[in-house]
Amino acid sequence: MAGIVPRAHSPGTDVFATPHGFFVVRSDVGCFLQAPECHSPEAVEIRGLHPACRGGEHYVGDAAGSSVCILQGNAFHRTMDLSTAPSPGALPLHPTCRGGDHYASWGGRFSVIFLARSVVLSVADLTTGVEAEEMPLEPASCHGLYYYACDATHLAFLGVDEQRGLYSQVFSSSGHQDVLPIHADVASFLPGGLSLVHRGTFGAWECIKLIQNETDGPLPGSHEITRKVGHVEEKLANWTFSTAGSPEPADLSVALLQAQFSLPPAYGGLGLRTEQEEWEAVAEEGEELRIILQPRQKLYWWQYHLGLGNRPILFCRCLKVTRSPASPDHLPLPWSDSGDAGV
Repeated sequence: MAGIVPRAHSPGTDVFATPHGFFVVRSDVGCFLQAPECHSPEAVEIRGLHPACRGGEHYVGDAAGSSVCILQGNAFHRTMDLSTAPSPGALPLHPTCRGGDHYASWGGRFSVIFLARSVVLSVADLTTGVEAEEMPLEPASCHGLYYYACDATHLAFLGVDEQRGLYSQVFSSSGHQDVLPIHADVASFLPGGLSLVHRGTFGAWECIKLIQNETDGPLPGSHEITRKVGHVEEKLANWTFSTAGSPEPADLSVALLQAQFSLPPAYGGLGLRTEQEEWEAVAEEGEELRIILQPRQKLYWWQYHLGLGNRPILFCRCLKVTRSPASPDHLPLPWSDSGDAGV
């Protein structure tokens, strides 16, 4: 089962919660998602991420307030809204608070999760590290993809498995744990989520024309090759878009699909770059060919396309010709940085 890309392998991506809802930040597409709850389909909104808020290593929302801390290196900035610029002055991280795998804010304190040591460090202030306390992280809670404070008293993490799909699991020092499924409209926005929700991606060659000479002599002729080029504009989720600073739905759809196709197979991708392809609405193109077929010769014309689930999404320009009904054995698209022939 293909999974969701963990935070450590998706720079600029993170999740957090505040009294205003559940948030997913995607720096790579310049947007963030806001929903009342991660398991609810209600009012899932996409908003534009301010350029100065992109590229954070961690995004930490206050489960009891409205501020968001954007951690980068050994410092952080605060903002009240990710669609606006953060405060200009960077605040230093105390040495004991540096190098955490995940960060969260709840109950007026900050939690720094160190997975290698299986501990959660709780401090009253990230800049001073005062009132530091450590608690062990149970082995079952050490394999989360993203960690966040779901309310003012509990931490939670996102996980994925065959039975439950993508889920949120609440954990606490008392051992109490609740598991809730992540709604598809939220899951689709996470890196790897489109494949998880739509049951995989694929790339395939399709034979769009067969030309044959059934005589015993050469056969000149003119033939029309018609192919589709572009991408099928499809609604990926039930998202709403605020009017100020939000991307166009079509632009976001393209950015998310390009990102999904570029991921390695472990995260439901194909490891292929598609930015150079035609991403306008799909249209048909015709081309006339003048060919002399040799006696008893057959020529098969193939076009490559990529898709989600079982639906073609992107029709590539590249055409290939074979003399047998076997499809071409190579890929017409370049490998992405995250995928290669050995993935």
